[in-house]
Amino acid sequence: MNHGKREVVTIERDCKVPYFKKDLKENLSSTSGCYKRVRAENGIKTIHQADINEMLRYVSSVKRAREPILINDSFDEVPQKFINCLDPRTYVRPHMHIVPKTQELMCWLTGEIVVLLFDTIGKVTHRIVMNQRGVKVLEIPAFCYHAFIATEQSAYLEIRNTPYHPSVRDRTYSDWSPEEYSIAVKEYKERFLIAKVGDLLVI
Repeated sequence: MNHGKREVVTIERDCKVPYFKKDLKENLSSTSGCYKRVRAENGIKTIHQADINEMLRYVSSVKRAREPILINDSFDEVPQKFINCLDPRTYVRPHMHIVPKTQELMCWLTGEIVVLLFDTIGKVTHRIVMNQRGVKVLEIPAFCYHAFIATEQSAYLEIRNTPYHPSVRDRTYSDWSPEEYSIAVKEYKERFLIAKVGDLLVI
């Protein structure tokens, strides 16, 4: 055993069971299509700047343009904890979490992230800029439409007080915003970045 040595483990995204297997070695694969998490010996977990830099390089080359570094040991764990690494190409569609009392906590780490909160018809209620000089911590309650775009390569810590089960519908997407990867995303992102409180940001 190498005490203190960090181990990078990749976990297949397409695993039929929405939990990590007990023997994580069974889940080792290439970084393509995988979740990645960093852990240390004896239960001490660390994520270094080099880990974030590596993931930011990776997301710059994949279609989704964002990936997490997982801190939690299973999707059943509460709270869920991960570093979300974003490339400016990514698009997080306006959505709300529909499990009562769910809170999504965002803690800025690097880059710049523009967060918009909306009412139910797509009107901007809040515009928050997370960067070196701006907001560092943001908590979003359940039943609140929100979306965000990175203006440069960015990363933030997300903590959510609920387990994650891919088969369970825990969120709903707005019907007034374009679907991810659709042709309308490019124009919507351009409008998103200059939107002000009170603007109606709908397609």
